[in-house]
Amino acid sequence: MPNYTTLDNTKLYYEMEGKGQPVVFIHGWSCSHETMAGLVGNMKQDYCCVSYSHRGHGSSELADQGYTLPQLARDLKELIDYLGLKDVILVGHSMGGYTIYEYVKQFGCENISKAVIIDMSPKVTCDDKWKGGAFGTYDANDLGEDMELISQDVTQFMMKFWRLVIPDFAKLPKEMDLLVAPGLKGVNHTLPLLGLWHSMFTREYRDVLPAIKVPTAYVIPDHPIYPMLAAEYVRDHVSGPAVIIKAPGTHMCLVEHPEEVTKGIMEFLKK
Repeated sequence: MPNYTTLDNTKLYYEMEGKGQPVVFIHGWSCSHETMAGLVGNMKQDYCCVSYSHRGHGSSELADQGYTLPQLARDLKELIDYLGLKDVILVGHSMGGYTIYEYVKQFGCENISKAVIIDMSPKVTCDDKWKGGAFGTYDANDLGEDMELISQDVTQFMMKFWRLVIPDFAKLPKEMDLLVAPGLKGVNHTLPLLGLWHSMFTREYRDVLPAIKVPTAYVIPDHPIYPMLAAEYVRDHVSGPAVIIKAPGTHMCLVEHPEEVTKGIMEFLKK
């Protein structure tokens, strides 16, 4: 199993497939490098595809610390440096998109050629002046309730979360929760899920967008977590040329419809 060890001594799992310009795929909260498999499989004929699991996710080590967006960005930078990647394309889904925003905040766009953000607002909590956060309504009160629920019963939270994200889950009878919820949690542990949920929903990156000076695509599915307002805000405020790519499906469109999502990304990359 290929691993690299971060500066704080955490082993992170990664995979590298294909040849050509490097594309680093950054997965979302509670997912793993396997979430990106459909995109990797479709793009490895044209690109060197690197996918990895965040600390505390998938096959990576469950560390005692580092479950913040700033640390995830440092992990990404260390991986790029470790592999000696140049002229890198970043593709981030959900929390992976937030990792890109934080990466640019810390390291700028040096050595980055293009960025693809899949359904991730630059500010995920709503307030009186911003309705581009999760579901257009998720606010500080919701965060407090969810932090308590994750701490008390993470499997119950996962069921609540996926019922909101995927319409088919919302149709399941409540009696199915005990059967379905443990599978949604998978191999994930409460510590990284709790820490990273808090980190995501207590920071924002609208002021970072002008520092994104490379061509940028925002992929928004038919049933997104973040409203079109978020996609338009990113498009209008990054410094580099930017486009919005529409995709079928839900927030998990890259798993549900990898062919269509890949097509949109590839068209953007080849311009």
